[in-house]
Amino acid sequence: MYYNFEYINLTDTIVSQAVPLLKPGGILVYSTCTITLAENEGIVQWALKEFPQLKLDKQVPHLGGPGMLGTSLSNEQLELLQRFDPLMGNPTNNIDGCHRDTICFFIAKFIKAV
Repeated sequence: MYYNFEYINLTDTIVSQAVPLLKPGGILVYSTCTITLAENEGIVQWALKEFPQLKLDKQVPHLGGPGMLGTSLSNEQLELLQRFDPLMGNPTNNIDGCHRDTICFFIAKFIKAV
């Protein structure tokens, strides 16, 4: 499995700069055009640990599948994520299927505690 760790490090930096700018009750939307676990659920897991004032929030509309297994995120947290990929609905499948002719992306919505 291929992970672009340069993107993960860049994402950590961007999120680290954005969170302090949020007012209490402010919303941060994290979205990628990849379905890799490290760049999606891994970043969400990291952000929730690094910034305890962030919580995942319900997304409306919610059309995507749940987040993938493989991190310490709870089932409830995985259900708050949206994952659009050819394997949607089966988060335990091999993610290499995304390289087929399809759109792959991920959305997480955080809210900063008041």
